[in-house]
Amino acid sequence: MPRHGVSPGQGHPGCGRETESDRSRGSPRLRLLWTGLALALALALALALPDSLVLWAPAGAHPLPAQSHPARFGRLVPQLRNAFGWWNLTCPVCKGLFTAIDFGLKKEPGVAWVGSMATKLCKLLKIAPPTVCQSAVQLFEDDMVEVWTRSVLSPSEACGLLLGSTCGHWDIFSSWNISLPAVPKPSPQPPKPPAPGAPVSRILFLTDLHWDHDYLEGTDPDCENPLCCRQDSGLPPASRPGAGYWGEYSKCDLPLRTLESLLSGLGPAGPFDMVYWTGDIPAHNVWHQSRQDQLRALTTVTALVKKFLGPVPVYPAVGNHESTPVNGFPPPFIEGNYSSSWLYEAMAKAWESWLPAETLHTLRIGGFYALSPRPGLRLISLNMNFCSRENFWLLINSTDPAGQLQWLVGELQAAEDRGDKVHIIGHIPPGHCLKSWSWNYYRIIARYENTLAGQFFGHTHVDEFEVFYDEETLSRPLSVAFLAPSATTYIGLNPVSPPSLQVTGSTK
Repeated sequence: MPRHGVSPGQGHPGCGRETESDRSRGSPRLRLLWTGLALALALALALALPDSLVLWAPAGAHPLPAQSHPARFGRLVPQLRNAFGWWNLTCPVCKGLFTAIDFGLKKEPGVAWVGSMATKLCKLLKIAPPTVCQSAVQLFEDDMVEVWTRSVLSPSEACGLLLGSTCGHWDIFSSWNISLPAVPKPSPQPPKPPAPGAPVSRILFLTDLHWDHDYLEGTDPDCENPLCCRQDSGLPPASRPGAGYWGEYSKCDLPLRTLESLLSGLGPAGPFDMVYWTGDIPAHNVWHQSRQDQLRALTTVTALVKKFLGPVPVYPAVGNHESTPVNGFPPPFIEGNYSSSWLYEAMAKAWESWLPAETLHTLRIGGFYALSPRPGLRLISLNMNFCSRENFWLLINSTDPAGQLQWLVGELQAAEDRGDKVHIIGHIPPGHCLKSWSWNYYRIIARYENTLAGQFFGHTHVDEFEVFYDEETLSRPLSVAFLAPSATTYIGLNPVSPPSLQVTGSTK
C-alpha cells in the first residue's frame, strides 16, 4: 500500500539499495523486465513534473504550454535511444518487452528495485536534478505501479510511443460519447443587452494562489530545482539579488504575507455578492509533498479567504495541485488508501460554511457540485482533473470519469426546463483537456448555449479566453470561457489583482 501521509523519503524501504529479494532477480531476462518497468516510471515522471529540465521551456508569459503526450515524450526518445542503444530495437522485441512488463506487474507489483532504477533513469535523462529525481520517484512510485497494474496500456501502444506509428498507435484514450436528451434544442437566442437600471451583481474571481510555506527571502530565485525562492534553494551568487520580501519574478510561488496583502486589499474594491475560486492552492514543489502538506495549504488559505472576505459566499473548484502526487485524481471506483476521499472529505469540512448541505454529497464522491446562489442562476463547479492529460489514473479508464459529464447534462437540462441561466467554474480550461473529453464537453455547450451564461477557469496563469463555435459552420460564436490570470508570480509573472465580474440584468 502507498505510504501517503509521510514526507517523501520516509517509509520507503530499499530505494537506492538492493535487497536480498532484488538480487534474486539477477537473470538478464528479469533485469530487462524490471528495467523496462523503471523506464515506464521515469517516463511517467516526465509527464508529472511539467517543470523538469527536459520538458520545461518557459514560453514567454505562458508558463504552462499545452502539449500532447506524444509531443512531450517525443522529446525524450532520442535520449532514450542514445542511452540504451535503441536505434536498432525492433518492433517485435519492443512488444515482447512490454508484454513481459505487463506480466511482471500482475505477478509482483511495487518492487523497490524499480524505484531505484527509475531514479537512475531520471538522473540519466536529466528529467530533473538528482535530489528531485530521488524524491519524485519515492512519491510517485506506489501510485504509478498501481495504475499500470490496472491499466489497459497495450504493448502496441507503448511501442508506438517509443518507436513510431509503424509499430503501433499511441491512443489509449479511445473515443467515447455521452448521451444528450431527446428534448429538441431551442432556437439559438443571441444575448440581449440589459435594460437600463437593471440590477448588477459583482463576482470576485480568484485562481492559482499557490502559497509556498517554505518561501524564504534572500534565497536563490534561479536555482536548479523546478521551484526556487525556498529554504532548499541556497543563496544566489554575489552578482545577483536574492528573493524579495513579497515575491520574485522567477520560478517562485508566494509567501503567505503576499496573499494576505492581496486579500486584505479587496475590501475597497468590493462589495462582492459572491466569489468564484478555481483552485491550485499549494506550491509547485510537486516532488516533495505529503497529504499533510496539501491539507495544511487547504485549511490555511481557506481560513485566510474567510478572514478577509467575511460573510461573502465563496464557491471553490478543485485544482490539479490540490492532490499528491500532483495531477493524481482517481475516479470514484478506486477505493481504499489510493482514493481521493482524504482530500474531498477535508474540502467538505473546510467549505461547509459556504456550500449548502446537498452539494457535499457529490463533492465527497468526485469533487464537483451544483447549487443556486440566487434565484434564476445555477452554478456548476466541475472537477476538471477528470479531463486532464496529466491525470495518470485515467490510464485505467478515461470514459467520463465519475459520470461527471452525464451529470452535467442532467443539471443543464433541468436548468433549461426551469428557464434558469448557468455559470460553470473549474480549474483546467476545456481546451487543455483530453481530446474525447473536450469533444463531449463541446457538444454539451453547443446543445445548451441558450442556458449557459458564462464559463470561468484558471490554470494557465495568464489572462485569456476560449471561444466556442457552432458545430455546423464553425463560424457562429456560441459561448466563451474566461481564463483568469494567477495570483502567483510563477513563472516570471506579476501577482495579478483578482478580476471582478459584473452580471447585469435578470438571469432569466
